[in-house]
Amino acid sequence: MARIALNHVTKEYSGANIVAVDDVSLEIEDGEFLVLVGPSGCGKSTTLRTVAGLEDATEGDVSIGQTRVNGLEPRDRDIAMVFQNYALYPHMNVRENIGFGLRLATDMSKGEIEERVEEAAGLLEITDLLEKKPKALSGGQQQRVALGRAIVREPQAFLFDEPLSNLDAKLRKQMRTEIARIQEQLSVTSIYVTHDQEEAMTMGDRIAVMNDGKLQQVGRPNGVYNHPANLFVAGFIGSPSMNTITAEVTEDNGDVELRSTEREALTYALPAEVGDDLDLTPGDTVTIGVRPEDVRVAVSPNAFDSQSHETTVDVVEPLGSDNLLYLALGETTWTARVPPSFEPPTNETAYLSFPPEALHLFDERGETVKSRVLTDPSTSTRMTAVETDRSQSEARR
Repeated sequence: MARIALNHVTKEYSGANIVAVDDVSLEIEDGEFLVLVGPSGCGKSTTLRTVAGLEDATEGDVSIGQTRVNGLEPRDRDIAMVFQNYALYPHMNVRENIGFGLRLATDMSKGEIEERVEEAAGLLEITDLLEKKPKALSGGQQQRVALGRAIVREPQAFLFDEPLSNLDAKLRKQMRTEIARIQEQLSVTSIYVTHDQEEAMTMGDRIAVMNDGKLQQVGRPNGVYNHPANLFVAGFIGSPSMNTITAEVTEDNGDVELRSTEREALTYALPAEVGDDLDLTPGDTVTIGVRPEDVRVAVSPNAFDSQSHETTVDVVEPLGSDNLLYLALGETTWTARVPPSFEPPTNETAYLSFPPEALHLFDERGETVKSRVLTDPSTSTRMTAVETDRSQSEARR
């Protein structure tokens, strides 16, 4: 087991004039499961490959445990990597595939190798498959064999590069649960790369969001979801994505208002206790953000005690457990997650509302000015981003 540290790591492809990883500093604690998440091409796989030694850092240092590993070959870094491609040998059975690396790179006896293979197979619940060839296995079973090959190494760290991308949706959910369970049992420091934010939210002790080669935010999943550092993180983390609309800060009789710049679609008066805490000046441009689950919808304009805004129902998408409503608001489309019993007719007028505690605000640079305020149900007190992260950490322990 080992701590992994990246210190101002940059990876530049000089011939193509591309900076794939841009001054990334990140620490993964001993036994921690960290998920690197971001859109395709954001640099997350290159970051992982730099830790593995498959890419050389142009600048900065990579450490595994107490050792600076810059310049060390991958085989000398004591890591095990699991790829999207299972890379199983078709002429070998499962037993031989799992133990192949040990036979090739160690002086362990046949009995010792066999013992480790049996232990890994038991952990992965594939003992009954040990004598089968890869062609006789399903995709999920093949991925378990690839995991077994990594587990028997007993490395200092596991590195996962989108290992579930080839599986169907049901198997992906099953395997991500299995990977999280196995990692927790083994307590091996792990970095997991994915573009799927649902995988990131459900698997990681912490998630690190990347875009254009830069780290955008690092934190516990719910902390990042509820308190995004900027507009990119707010839009990327969460499904469906956060609703946003651009607005100008105005003032009416001393009260701060947010007036949308898109055909008067929305004017939102900030309560004094909210507006007074924010450094907003009339004339500033901000982006309003609201999560779909915080949008309330009704067919009557008098349904809400608070502010409501006229909209049109474009699409109703039933999901069984709830419905997604797609609502035309000015030149934007907002999404609301509502109970399955509420299914308003399409192309009809409806009204949406959202409480001020659910409001996210971002400045012209996309940096967060305000994020949603949560309430701790055990105390009924409002919680900041730091307090949310701390409570999640204590719950995990």
